[in-house]
Amino acid sequence: MKILFNKIFFISLLFLVSCSKSDEQSNQVDITPSINNIELFVSSGEVVIGTTVLFTAFDNTGKNRTSEATFYVNDAEISSSSYTFSDIGEYEIHAKVQNIKSQTEEIIVNPTPIEYKQYVLVEDYTGTWCGYCTRVSYAIEQVEKETDDAIIIAIHQGDEMAFGLVNSMMNTFGVTGFPTALIDRTSRWAAPEPNNITQVTGKLTNKAYAALAIDSSLDGDMLTIKVKLKLGYNYKALKLGLYILEDGIKYDQKNWTSYYVGDPLKDFEHNHVLRKAVTGVLGDQIPSDKLGHDKEYEKEYQYVIPSEFNKDKIKMVAFVTEASKKETINVRSSKIGETQTFEK
Repeated sequence: MKILFNKIFFISLLFLVSCSKSDEQSNQVDITPSINNIELFVSSGEVVIGTTVLFTAFDNTGKNRTSEATFYVNDAEISSSSYTFSDIGEYEIHAKVQNIKSQTEEIIVNPTPIEYKQYVLVEDYTGTWCGYCTRVSYAIEQVEKETDDAIIIAIHQGDEMAFGLVNSMMNTFGVTGFPTALIDRTSRWAAPEPNNITQVTGKLTNKAYAALAIDSSLDGDMLTIKVKLKLGYNYKALKLGLYILEDGIKYDQKNWTSYYVGDPLKDFEHNHVLRKAVTGVLGDQIPSDKLGHDKEYEKEYQYVIPSEFNKDKIKMVAFVTEASKKETINVRSSKIGETQTFEK
């Protein structure tokens, strides 16, 4: 009898536990995070006409909701998650998922850029006291044998040709030793430079969306310079710079390389020597109303050539950079009396 009672008790206990678990499971609620925010991403915020931009939508949990989202361009519903812009202008994009609206993103559509001839700028930080600087001098000679489209500026420190703002330029561009040569103010020409000529000439294959031209005339010691700029892109902010250079200056040069014979090199000819920054060393800001696709800008400067300079050896270098960056977009060199046109 006792055994029968124990069995009945055990079975009853199992039944109670089973019912308890079943009831507990039946009362469970599957909690799905609620959507209260949609974030829109666009593949590019500024494009040229004819470009297709991709749109993506995520909810506040990080789940990709693109497939169920509806996208709008200037409040007009589109049928997919991409859009090809066939007109220039500014567009506002937003998305909706389950009637929840995302933030609005702006896309600027520019005209097709106009391409111009690309020049490359090489700035050589040097000095007559620097025995290894002749390595760069030799490399520049090799570049000039290959192309006329490399514009050279020799920036001297600590010698008779020292440029007054050289230390400021060195600080700005991170130059800490000699020799140092910068390409378009951003890339350091890798040593040994004579072995890396293509690092300079390769830049000439880039696309340029700005062109420069220089006109000049000399009246006595007064040099009048007109710098002209033609834009093929909607740049937001640009700076225009103008330097005066001199060729054919002879001073003894220390030489610790095998590229030339002798140390020092007697009456070594120094070319492309930076004499004067007519503008700020980084250039001067171009008025914003002068910027835009297919617009032209020109600026006239005057410079009195010092008596100790050789007028026959003077030349000018103009360059243009984006105001927020240091890299040159394009550069041009000219001798006194030349009249230049924009080159494509």
